[in-house]
Amino acid sequence: MKLRTVAPLGLLLLATTASADTAVYDLDAMNAKEIAEALGRVLEAQCAVVPNTALNVNPHMCKVELLPTGQVLVAAPAATQTQVAAVIKAIAARNATPTPRVTLQYWVIYGVPGKPTAADDSLKPLASVIQQLERAHGELAFSLEDTARITAQSGTGASAAGGLLQINENVRVSGDSLDLAAQISFTAPPHLTQGLHVNVTIKRGEFLVLAERTTGEAEKPGMMFYVVHWPQDQ
Repeated sequence: MKLRTVAPLGLLLLATTASADTAVYDLDAMNAKEIAEALGRVLEAQCAVVPNTALNVNPHMCKVELLPTGQVLVAAPAATQTQVAAVIKAIAARNATPTPRVTLQYWVIYGVPGKPTAADDSLKPLASVIQQLERAHGELAFSLEDTARITAQSGTGASAAGGLLQINENVRVSGDSLDLAAQISFTAPPHLTQGLHVNVTIKRGEFLVLAERTTGEAEKPGMMFYVVHWPQDQ
């Protein structure tokens, strides 16, 4: 690990906050984005609770930025810089493997009581899920409302927007388990809007029904089901 002080930028910051230092740290390219985002979250929280008036620290000047070189620029109080350097050194000593990529497939499907309609090819990947839902709710005629597929690095956030379905997710992988935090919004004309916020653990290869919602709409009586899948080969 190499540490270099950026003098010109440091002088600019010191003009507005006497206790701030700016430094650049080398990161392993395999994990640079995940490390930078984790440092950013910790530093933001630490600067928010520090006694700013006593230390003359502007919390808005505490930040982490990943540079195009793969290095990370950290603006923080001098004492915090010492901690940052120690953390990065400890991470480097572990010789971590590359951060895995995660692909999740989301579906919103709509079911109304009654005999199932003719087979819909778009619903074939959900055959086992549909069987489970019909055991719980009786025979339902299903249709696909929207679907989205998102690939992201473990430990980072990603989003998909457009169409009826919008998703903001954060994923973290540990072996064959994945922790998912997601905000999902589904909007269909003329008046239907549904949203949910979930924090769940998914096993590799698993289909998971995240939520079941009645529509409450005269034009579309029935139930919406929100499903996510982590493919076995991802």
